[in-house]
Amino acid sequence: MSFIWHTYHINTPTKSFLWLIQTLKCSQKEAQRILDKCRLVQNGIPIHKSQIISGEVKLLEFRPQTLQIPKILQTPYFVIYDKPHQLLTHPKGIHQHLSLCDSLKAEFGNGANPIHRLDFETRGLVLCGIDKKYESALKALFETNQVQKTYIARVRGHLTEARLIDAPILVPPKDKKSKNLAIRSSISPLGKPSQTHITPLRYDPDTDTTLLEVRPITGRTHQIRLHLHSIQHPILGDPLYGSSDTDSMAFLDNGMSTEERAHHFGSSYLHLWAYGLEFGIFGREYKIFLNSCYDCIFYPKDLT
Repeated sequence: MSFIWHTYHINTPTKSFLWLIQTLKCSQKEAQRILDKCRLVQNGIPIHKSQIISGEVKLLEFRPQTLQIPKILQTPYFVIYDKPHQLLTHPKGIHQHLSLCDSLKAEFGNGANPIHRLDFETRGLVLCGIDKKYESALKALFETNQVQKTYIARVRGHLTEARLIDAPILVPPKDKKSKNLAIRSSISPLGKPSQTHITPLRYDPDTDTTLLEVRPITGRTHQIRLHLHSIQHPILGDPLYGSSDTDSMAFLDNGMSTEERAHHFGSSYLHLWAYGLEFGIFGREYKIFLNSCYDCIFYPKDLT
């Protein structure tokens, strides 16, 4: 992904937000967002929404790169991708981080957007809208808890019984998040109600790990990772929850090689897969499962 400054020459004086709407074929809300983020400038000075502009202006635009991300399902309304481990769902500011949005917007245009998100570390199903006119209906499914999500996780230790983890989660405010341990969510009476149902599927005595089916009832940041850590069964390969503060800080500050990560956290990647999405929309019912990943989830040849 890259944001690039593009130069435009405006012959007829026009209000800035109208020029953006006409040039980018975007909504007034999107034009306002561009102006609020100071992505339209003239002579190096950000342009405000009521300003009349003419002559040379520069616009910071998103230029996606095509990535080879598998599509699980495509309809006239949405597409579902199998997002790899260690890939952002959305671009991170204007920095040059690749994300799922690269493939999405490269194929379907700037009007296509992810409807929900997965952690950078998590692999699995992400539903994306491909046409703005259907986006609000798709988002409403998640906002009103009409989507049943199923995850598969490999955790440390032996679990034998299904249970509901009911523990409130406090998510750090955005202005406190930085590249340190403040990005961790926490179990706290000050947090929001949070529930996760887990069902053991298989125990592997050779690695002392248990494979779980996980169904989050709520959707807090890092909910599954934190809830499993809170019952002393952290997810294998998790660099934030279930490891020492020293190791987590080393990972966040400097990154780690594949070998170093496997040594400190038990695996070079997080053993969490967004495995299933079930929902109904536009007169149809959908039950989507990540069967292409069945072997790597249930029969991993190499946990590192």
